[in-house]
Amino acid sequence: MKNSEIDKEIINKVIYNYVVLKQGQKTAGKEFGFGDKKVKKILQENNIHIRTLREANKSQYKINTSFFLKESENLAYILGLIASDGNIHSTENRVEIELQEEDGELLEKIREKIQLERPIKYYECNNGYKKSKLYFYSKEIKDKLADYNLVPRKTYSDKFDFPFMLNKKYWVDYIRGLFDGDGCIKKRKSICFQIDSSKLSILKTIQSFLKEKYDIETEIYSEKKTNIILYRLYCYGKEKNQQIYELLYKNKNLFLKRKKDKFEELLNE
Repeated sequence: MKNSEIDKEIINKVIYNYVVLKQGQKTAGKEFGFGDKKVKKILQENNIHIRTLREANKSQYKINTSFFLKESENLAYILGLIASDGNIHSTENRVEIELQEEDGELLEKIREKIQLERPIKYYECNNGYKKSKLYFYSKEIKDKLADYNLVPRKTYSDKFDFPFMLNKKYWVDYIRGLFDGDGCIKKRKSICFQIDSSKLSILKTIQSFLKEKYDIETEIYSEKKTNIILYRLYCYGKEKNQQIYELLYKNKNLFLKRKKDKFEELLNE
């Protein structure tokens, strides 16, 4: 059947599905039994722009933008995770968080919180490492993240810093996100809480906050890498780390389970 013989109402519905509802060529005509080639022909004959693969990736999946516009414990945690294991692209409105495959459960929870339709991507790198990735496209969210000093090429950017505008009641949640991405809990002679950062001011802010608000003493050291200086914040001792554990995890619902389990294991030795 030629397109000219198709009911005009059906053609308009296919176009509506593709243009307004952002459905792909495979789904825009599915209800009428049309395949992607038929839909493409309908779009071309009606002078409708055919989205490129990149355009389709950007527009296909919805996200709750308003989540990022209202401060909360979960937003603060996600900001910390982006600051550590996230990436904001400089040439695209793309934001992503990449973790080990085994930590995909956390990304699934975040996906649910921000109401992202795009599924978590699970894949294997060329070096054999298995990864999980959450990503989305949004200029509004990218701009909002900049308000919290989260910017592209953060390791080398002077604009990357602690999110000072974030309400202090959520700073602990930001620290938990930072710890889950760039921290560890270990034990040699004593149990030790650690967070790494390329930005000294971030760790100094955390150090002052923990001391002034909770009387928790920490130390900061530096280590020279190939092209950057890496800074490390340490907190030694079971009593202080028990206090940090309570601050980070009590009544919280977003965290990296394996790190929380490791924290509990070392505290209970």
